[in-house]
Amino acid sequence: MRVRILAGLACCAALIVSGQSTPPPASIRPLSLRECVDLTLSRNLDLRIEHLVTDTAGYNLAGAYGAYSPIFLFRAQRGFVSEPANFDQEKFNPFNPAEIHTDTVGPGLKGQLPLGMSYDLGADAIAEDVRTDFRFDPDHVGDFPGGIRRTNNYVAETRLTLRQHLLKDFWIDSARQTLLIRRKELSMSQQALRFQIMKTVLAVEVSYYDLVAARELVRVQEQALQLREQLVDETRHRVRVGDLPPLDAEQAETQLQNTLTTLIGARETYVARQNSLKRLLTDNFRDWADVDLQPTEVLLALPAEVNRSESFQNALKNRPDLIEARLAIEKRAVMVRFQRNQLFPSLDLVGHYGGLGVDAESDRAVNQAFSLSNPDYFYGVVLSFPLDNATERGNYHASRAAKQIAELQLKKAEEEVLVQIADYVNRVQSRFSQVGSTHKARSFAEAALAAEQKKLQNGLSTSFFVLELQQTLTAARTAELQALADYNKTLAQLAFAEGSTLAKHHLTLESK
Repeated sequence: MRVRILAGLACCAALIVSGQSTPPPASIRPLSLRECVDLTLSRNLDLRIEHLVTDTAGYNLAGAYGAYSPIFLFRAQRGFVSEPANFDQEKFNPFNPAEIHTDTVGPGLKGQLPLGMSYDLGADAIAEDVRTDFRFDPDHVGDFPGGIRRTNNYVAETRLTLRQHLLKDFWIDSARQTLLIRRKELSMSQQALRFQIMKTVLAVEVSYYDLVAARELVRVQEQALQLREQLVDETRHRVRVGDLPPLDAEQAETQLQNTLTTLIGARETYVARQNSLKRLLTDNFRDWADVDLQPTEVLLALPAEVNRSESFQNALKNRPDLIEARLAIEKRAVMVRFQRNQLFPSLDLVGHYGGLGVDAESDRAVNQAFSLSNPDYFYGVVLSFPLDNATERGNYHASRAAKQIAELQLKKAEEEVLVQIADYVNRVQSRFSQVGSTHKARSFAEAALAAEQKKLQNGLSTSFFVLELQQTLTAARTAELQALADYNKTLAQLAFAEGSTLAKHHLTLESK
């Protein structure tokens, strides 16, 4: 009985272990290259990050306009002053002690305009409550109840103050510099997004072609394994009947095992190529980990017309990274313009106009202030400048040097792009030639192997020569697949180098 229980437990344990070690069945997902590109555009993490970077640049631009937003102010405050008694020999009466309560309330509006003018518009209503103590003045103490005189008065004021820069901060100031820079940065981030999309789409194309090639290489090794197995069976049969020595069977077995090892490596590469493509397609690899990607397209070598001069022109015009570099120069030019403006002295035209009202009644005081019956104004100019201007001159020369660096960086980037295009144009032509030569080599290898196998069947050859021709055929098939993959990848790289990746896939980037 105990033995049966132990045996049952052992069987259950074996079933559990086998269930854990067996991977879940993979779901097959056929995908075309276009479907892969569409999935990547919606789920790729790098693109989502770059989209947020562009959105941030847009928010920064919107925030820069806040420099011209009017600022509304409202003031409400209470003040208290306790004045002690004082005596002035020049006046008839001494100053009696007093307590002054002041309540001030009023709105205001201030800000600045894009042409360097600042404004301050406001109005204040002030109520004064004065309590003068005459209890120590025997001549007047009886004139007021309890010896305290209460005096109420109302003061109203309206004002408009303007300040216009005439030299420094006139045609550009820090707020306008920030606004112009934010516009350039938004355009730069949009070009960076386009470039990231191009790089990601290129990565999808290359990964897709690598995946197709890896799948076909698995099939090539499977065909090679099938040839090896057939040769092993034939060799064993002929060894048994005495037509071949045992060494031939051992050689055939050795090549069979080598081919099996190569096949295992090819399958491993195929899985790795799938994972590389999945990494680009999704932001949740766990959901795709057990998906078996099946490319629906095959490797073809369609002839392509390439023109190096046209590719040069297209690249200099369409490459987003070069456009971004030109925008960086324009951004530096804005900084140079601002720093040059800071070399000028500060010459400002200032002016103020307002009205004043004073009365024992608050309504009358306010009416006087807004009717401007008692005007209050001034105007003039204010001139100021540092004696040596060392800081401004240093900043100006530094900004010019930074702009020159940006111009040289653009020139360097353009030269590198032209070299890339020249290499890819040459590579497209050579890769297409390789496709033709490897195709012919594979056809000749197939014919040679078929002839050698017939000779072996007729006893005119040995398994050694058949094995060599099988290896030659496998190498020729592998070379043809590699040439096809390289040709298609080179076409994709050339399109990327000349900035036509998005147009090639009929993709457009709409700005918000």
